[in-house]
Amino acid sequence: MDSYRSDRKLLMVLGPVEMEKEISDLGSSDMRYMRTKDFSALLGKVFCGLKYVFKTENPVLMFASSGTGAMEAAVSNFLSKSDRALYVNGGTFGARWGDICRAHAIPAEEIRVPFGDSVKLAQIKNAFAKKRFSALLTTLDETSSGALTDIASIGRYLKREHPEVLFIVDCVSGLVADKFLADEWGVDVAVSASQKGLALPPGLGFMSVSEKALKFAENVKERPFYFDVFIYLENWRRNQTPFTPSVGIILQLARRLEKIQSRSLERLQKDYLCKTDLLRDGLKKLGFKVLAKSPANCVTAINSGRYDASKIVDIMRNKYNIEITPSGGEMKTSVFRVGNFGAIGTAQIKRMLSALEKTVKELENDR
Repeated sequence: MDSYRSDRKLLMVLGPVEMEKEISDLGSSDMRYMRTKDFSALLGKVFCGLKYVFKTENPVLMFASSGTGAMEAAVSNFLSKSDRALYVNGGTFGARWGDICRAHAIPAEEIRVPFGDSVKLAQIKNAFAKKRFSALLTTLDETSSGALTDIASIGRYLKREHPEVLFIVDCVSGLVADKFLADEWGVDVAVSASQKGLALPPGLGFMSVSEKALKFAENVKERPFYFDVFIYLENWRRNQTPFTPSVGIILQLARRLEKIQSRSLERLQKDYLCKTDLLRDGLKKLGFKVLAKSPANCVTAINSGRYDASKIVDIMRNKYNIEITPSGGEMKTSVFRVGNFGAIGTAQIKRMLSALEKTVKELENDR
């Protein structure tokens, strides 16, 4: 993407992200009717491609929703008021698991992790030693801090010591960018979305579902309507969706999955990592520190130090036409985040770093 026009806004946020021109152009394709044999054949290829990126042999269902919609589907389909969930809160999106559980009156207890840290297996073991839980809900990559979770170790522990527990993982910002092996790691339900590692427009949510998860679903009496896993599974088997899908994004998804499979997921992840390393090396030279102790790929949360993070975001946006991600609440002035998902190449990273260097000098002059 070195031909990227320097006069247009550059998105180095955590979603939506920059798309390849070929994929972007597909968004203006002629609209298609979804209840045809041709579209079912296309969906069949898409469903196979989604299995590939989730690394699963289980069904991967697709919703016309954001990632949060898929998260709610994961809670409302498999857990009920008679269950007790344990969730990891290391930031905004870990906390969201608790919010969704409470909205559905599902008892839920929290493992609180300091911002920027990753949950330790010992914390999970300690929680299970004290109480019985039906499910564990956590994140592969906590998008608000950029901290990566060791899902593999947690999955091995649950499989060995608590095989009855449902393992649910939010991999919204981790899928494609970071290694994630749903079946090998014992993940029963994994949710993601279209607008991050897949580098597509927002509007598609995904959920992989194991046989164990479906047995949990059979015991949930107060079933959701729009997100009912059984309706989606019935339609998945005939390469369809129960309700109107996001047709335009699906056309883009089909081509994106083709490209990922032809190149290989592993090569794409290595490429993402090279760009992430380039970005972080540049940030280090400017005096910034990565916040996460175990940082995820493509999500870089930065402690802004003596500079006001909100001012950095504003100057980058208004003066240099570059969007980076602000933080909210008490971290508004201390943390900003940078994403390098999608069609971000070395030229875009260098442009961003150059603008950030000028921004820092401007803030120094104002002190």
